[in-house]
Amino acid sequence: MKTIAIFNNKGGVAKTTTVINVAYTLSNTMEKKILIIDCDGQQNASRFFSDNISRLGIEHSIITSAASPVHSLSHTRYKNIDILTSTSDMNECASFFNELRAEEKNYNMTKIKNYLKYSDYDYVFLDMPPTLNCITEQLLSISDGVIVPVELGTFAIQGIAKVTETINKVNASFIGCFISKFDVHNRADNELKQLLSSTLGNKIFDTVIPYSNIIRNSINYRLTAFEYMHWLSPTKKYIDLTKEIIRKVG
Repeated sequence: MKTIAIFNNKGGVAKTTTVINVAYTLSNTMEKKILIIDCDGQQNASRFFSDNISRLGIEHSIITSAASPVHSLSHTRYKNIDILTSTSDMNECASFFNELRAEEKNYNMTKIKNYLKYSDYDYVFLDMPPTLNCITEQLLSISDGVIVPVELGTFAIQGIAKVTETINKVNASFIGCFISKFDVHNRADNELKQLLSSTLGNKIFDTVIPYSNIIRNSINYRLTAFEYMHWLSPTKKYIDLTKEIIRKVG
């Protein structure tokens, strides 16, 4: 089993969209069993996958010793995908976690790690919030690696340094960074793509996800891109991205 965090402290870079489409590709076309952990108080992944969001989200396992991750487990309409849902309480989770004693913090995170360790999933994806705090660091630390989606822009590229700094701080593995919402007709996007490639070297994914109304509309209809229009290029890019993730994580 591999646990992969999809993380960027900038919002709107398609973290949840990536989790949705990569998880579906792995489960549907490669017959892998997937667990998604919605770590974001916005609950976008939870709402996409589950019609029955638990009152006790995964955040309660992080801050309460008696709460088990299984309390937030929801089966989805996809036979090989389950999700640990979150609630809006995740937004306040960091302040509660900081008040815990060190042994309580360690116990709660170990409880979650053991739940994953003894599960029968092939891949676990952490859909991370766009923030840097103690909970972000704890969640990154239990992953086998971190993938960073980035929407091109000067400030976004500059922000990658802070993201990789956090990944290194918690001794997590930086798998790499991929470009999302890329506009091939935009000169600035092409120039920034070259800059990012020269900066990150082999840590930049070959696969580039284009800006696409197909991808945006599929989420609006609560469908994966493959379900919405599987024959078109943007959908196929998520298949390419999934294959590249598998190669990189081993």
